[in-house]
Amino acid sequence: MTRTLLIMHDSPDFGGHEDMFLRFLPTIVEQGDFGRIVMRYPEVNRKLADRMAPFASARFCIEGWRFAKKRAEPYLAPFRADYAAAVRSLFEEAVPTTTLLLQGRIENCAVPLLAAPKGTFVVSYIPMAHRMTDMGRSALFGDRVRRRLYRRPSRFIVPASAVAAQVRAAGGRGPAVVVDNVVTPPVRSSREAARDALDLPRDARVALFLGRMESRQKGLDTLFEAMRRQAPALEGWTFLFVGAGEAEEACRELSVELAKYVDIRGPFWSDQPHSVLAAADIMLMPSRWEGVPLVMLEAMAYGVPILASNIDVFRDYLPDACRIDFATDELAPAMERVLASHAAHQKPGAHRLSEINLAASASRFVAALDPERTPA
Repeated sequence: MTRTLLIMHDSPDFGGHEDMFLRFLPTIVEQGDFGRIVMRYPEVNRKLADRMAPFASARFCIEGWRFAKKRAEPYLAPFRADYAAAVRSLFEEAVPTTTLLLQGRIENCAVPLLAAPKGTFVVSYIPMAHRMTDMGRSALFGDRVRRRLYRRPSRFIVPASAVAAQVRAAGGRGPAVVVDNVVTPPVRSSREAARDALDLPRDARVALFLGRMESRQKGLDTLFEAMRRQAPALEGWTFLFVGAGEAEEACRELSVELAKYVDIRGPFWSDQPHSVLAAADIMLMPSRWEGVPLVMLEAMAYGVPILASNIDVFRDYLPDACRIDFATDELAPAMERVLASHAAHQKPGAHRLSEINLAASASRFVAALDPERTPA
């Protein structure tokens, strides 16, 4: 009997999680022992559609449809009857051996989770599994609703042991297989060329924030306050903010407020983030919660020192010297400490990064899709 892999995705957005899945996809297609692969994704997600198009074949049926995740999805999912009916019809037609759900959070694919027939082998590929309490939100009802969703997958694929622990704490019953994220950034351009392109002085001391300009998750509010507290001690630094989001205006206001002490550039968007990364002396990651950010791995691959918040996933990759509480600790000496450690040829995370490679991660991903195998 032909083994079928059903892949479902319902986010209208494309991010690092989707990008990582696409790096594993060639191995899934070539080595996954599935005679047929079927995928459904939101037709509004044009970037994902464009990236998936080269994989389409008689064996791999890739189709967009009208269903996508909505706001408050954990609460709405039981009432989305048309979506659930389409999922049940798809299961009847595909008869999958394995169903892979691409879930940026457990809210994604909540309808397929609930509509999947009992006994179906469902694998959740999920980058983070924080509870509402972990994110400083009301948890009395929200975590309870999500716990029902976490209980459904037969198996989880996660990018770090910290995320496996999150899954268990959130209510997941299926085993969590750790598949490391892998990056292959382009050859690093020279720091001088990168700074020339950004109109930065070649001798500047550059601290970089790269990512979504978001106060809550990315912790930009705590970084901004840390800069205010230590403004005189940060004199001579150039802070570069690259990204887009709701914290842009707060960043612009900060640049005016601290103009006497520090040079704040941005925020601005760049379609060449690796060139920006090459210009930095240090990267700042004040996040309150994360999965395994690809930008962190790219900075490590380029040898850019990182100062990050003291959260679980950063503890997996970075030593104590590279982590602080941005809300209470002094920013300036922490940055100097990280730079001094790097100058002494102690490259935090280098050993951890050397253990990771795409072939091993892709093979482990494929093994996790087989209901007859139990990856260690």
